[in-house]
Amino acid sequence: MTTLDLAEIAVVGAQLQSAYALAIDTRDWGYFATLFTPDVRATYPTRSYHGMEDWLSSFIPFHDECTWTLHMMSNHVVGVDDDGIWAACYGAVQWCHESEPDEISRAWVHFRDRLVNRNGQWLIARRKLDVLMHQRECLMANVSFPRTVVELADRSATAATS
Repeated sequence: MTTLDLAEIAVVGAQLQSAYALAIDTRDWGYFATLFTPDVRATYPTRSYHGMEDWLSSFIPFHDECTWTLHMMSNHVVGVDDDGIWAACYGAVQWCHESEPDEISRAWVHFRDRLVNRNGQWLIARRKLDVLMHQRECLMANVSFPRTVVELADRSATAATS
């Protein structure tokens, strides 16, 4: 694999990881599913998921109970090893849950993904998430959040001009 090939894949990896964040925050589960292989394997600290259907059967109910979420992805890196293409990045995740209306949770995490090319489209086939730090704290008075950043789901150029 040439340096140019890897640079192009680096852009794709960052796009996939950032799109994951946007899909969750906008609750766009159809878009979420397009970022992964149907047989994706995802390992999170509290559970492993085997396939998109299994993953969404847990993710949708949890996020439906969140009154607000914000995922920010950074420090994207890709590489090649004996198993193929990998991508890694950090995530800063914040959320408010309806069961704890006066608290905000924050987590700093590390994502490790295995990328595959299926029919000319790069997708995430495997994911491992490690929590680096988790914090819960009381919300300050008079702080409010929208339910989601759902207006970001409109990714058309006209949304930027209105």
